Amino acid sequence: MALLIKDLIIDTVNLKKNWQHDLIALTAGKTGIPAANITAAEILSASIDSRRGSPKLLLTLKVEGDKIPDSAPEEFAAFRAAEPDIPEKTFLKHPLVIGTGPAGIFAALVLAQAGCEPVIIDRGKPVEKRTEDYQRFLSSRILDPESNLLIGEGGAGTFSDGKLYTGTRDLRAQWVKEVMVSCGAPTEILWQKRAHTGSDHLPLIAAGLRKKIEALGGKFLFNTEVVSLHTANGVCAGVKTASGEVITAPAVLLAPGLGGRYLVRNLTGSVAWSLKPFQIGCRIEHPQELIDRAMYHTTRPEALGAAEYHLISRRYPRHTASFCMCPGGEVVNATAWEKRSISNGMSRFARSEEFANSCLICTFSPEETGSLADIDRLYEKIEMECFASGGGDYTLPAQDAAAFLRGEAGLKNRRTPTAVGIGPGRIDRIIPGELHRALAAALKDFDRRVPGFIRHGKFIGVESCVSSPVKFLRDAETLQSSLPHLFCAGEGCGLAGGIISAACDGIRCAEKMLRLP
Repeated sequence: MALLIKDLIIDTVNLKKNWQHDLIALTAGKTGIPAANITAAEILSASIDSRRGSPKLLLTLKVEGDKIPDSAPEEFAAFRAAEPDIPEKTFLKHPLVIGTGPAGIFAALVLAQAGCEPVIIDRGKPVEKRTEDYQRFLSSRILDPESNLLIGEGGAGTFSDGKLYTGTRDLRAQWVKEVMVSCGAPTEILWQKRAHTGSDHLPLIAAGLRKKIEALGGKFLFNTEVVSLHTANGVCAGVKTASGEVITAPAVLLAPGLGGRYLVRNLTGSVAWSLKPFQIGCRIEHPQELIDRAMYHTTRPEALGAAEYHLISRRYPRHTASFCMCPGGEVVNATAWEKRSISNGMSRFARSEEFANSCLICTFSPEETGSLADIDRLYEKIEMECFASGGGDYTLPAQDAAAFLRGEAGLKNRRTPTAVGIGPGRIDRIIPGELHRALAAALKDFDRRVPGFIRHGKFIGVESCVSSPVKFLRDAETLQSSLPHLFCAGEGCGLAGGIISAACDGIRCAEKMLRLP
């Protein structure tokens, strides 16, 4: 007998940290079902409701046992993982996958499971070496353009908060999480509504996925930069590398991520594409205690982690929203290009740092920014000025939110977990005027909802790698690009956003690739 219990409300004020270990007793106490009748209780989803009064946990549970009501099996369908649709037979052998971010690596896993023995190419290094290179960068301030927080195995998300919540309702998302758990991710990601893995688990997951694919016959080529496509008989038949080598294949899946900015530009002459809206923003940092009190309306309960927020301001004609919020995290310099600085956020699974940060972003349309060349010039200007403003050694410039509003220099509190360090800078002068006006309006709006948002906040750097302004076009049915046998997927191709949506996009492309004649 199995019973589905939805929206079970648990007050968190006196709840212990490891409450899920006493789930049967907790379920019995809240439902009236005798604990002796319950043989198992499984969390299917958990979210936090802190809109009124003290924060509450909202649980959906699967309860099994004797003498309890039985729910229809279809009621559990929404919580089951949808495994990839792999045909019984495929004629595809040794397809190429370009990029090891979520889209590329999950596409490669599906292809490997189908027996295709894919070849996966990444211009960067394996995640273990990439981690070493980042530590070397922090001590030497010498950037390796081929191994950094943007380039290398796992993509940009490997050094992030590892957020796994998404707007997509694709049931493949649960399968993605199950695979990640099998590679070392915390089991909580299977049921948390706003799940995250943390930057301490993500490198382990990246390495685990590589090993799974290799065990299934896949082959990885690291330190191999793809610069263009190879065509034959009117179809994509492989790629050309920076060394001049041509690697042939029956089909290619392109998933370069946002770090593949210039590869994407190279391919705009070969594949149909369009400009799309894109985002630019600024990281803002606050004491985590301020966010906890504002979101939970009390000191943080023992049972809950560091609070997070999602804020949207519509007061200015251009909407501003918080993005990639990292509770208990740090701001990082995630540049892949020398003498440029790009901020991003990162936090470990425990989210235990003293400060929280998020990016406040605005959307820009192609109509107002001009051509792709104009957009790239804007990126380069912002990134180079951010680098120079930080002192020319990848230290990130910072400015108090209050000083930003007044249009003057000011950085009263330099305490921060930011590993590259921060120094006084004029963020208000680095960013475009439209972004400045939108952020100024949003700060005043957010301060009403989170008292102290302005007084205790400081902007750190500028975030220009939020989304791609380029979208490669593809057939709605086959998912092929305008060049047959070329499949484009993920964030760098303008077709997804975030770890889960990119992974699902890669899986969908792989499923279609497997059905090539």
